[in-house]
Amino acid sequence: MRDMIKKVKRCVAVCLCVALFLTTDQITSAHENADSDIMQEYLEKVAAGVEVYLLVDEEGVMFGYYEPYGKENVNAVMPRYGVNINWTIAPQKSSYGENVYTLGEGIEISVSIAVSQEGTSYLGLYDTAADKVRKFADTKSTNGWNGKLILTSEFTTSTYSFAILNYSDSTITYTGHYSL
Repeated sequence: MRDMIKKVKRCVAVCLCVALFLTTDQITSAHENADSDIMQEYLEKVAAGVEVYLLVDEEGVMFGYYEPYGKENVNAVMPRYGVNINWTIAPQKSSYGENVYTLGEGIEISVSIAVSQEGTSYLGLYDTAADKVRKFADTKSTNGWNGKLILTSEFTTSTYSFAILNYSDSTITYTGHYSL
């Protein structure tokens, strides 16, 4: 019964996406749609001198931006869903969670993740349909993350799991949480 409900939800989601696509003249690719609300918000933050970084995957597709938390912009909104992580990732490997999400434009993923030792790591999302981890280049860190990812409409076409990529030569343990 549970699988049937999931299939019905997926079917409804696909139908809604197709209907939205057929009824809009807007280009939904973040690659070409520099006027989207999220990208406009990013550009305004850059112009105001706020520390923000584009979320661009290895293929150059823009998916939103990452904003590290500072004293003035700590997220005070309660998340819909939160997950604690304690992942040990081997060198040059990635890991992603078991939880799968359908994401949409404007979704914020708050992260507070520490590392057991310094080493180059990236945040990303595992695309379940493509069976591929999307690494976000501008989330490169050697000492963890404390901020939020704000996503564009590019993420409405699949389901995703939160991911971390260890690009170092050492095994690293990642502890903390993410929420959306």
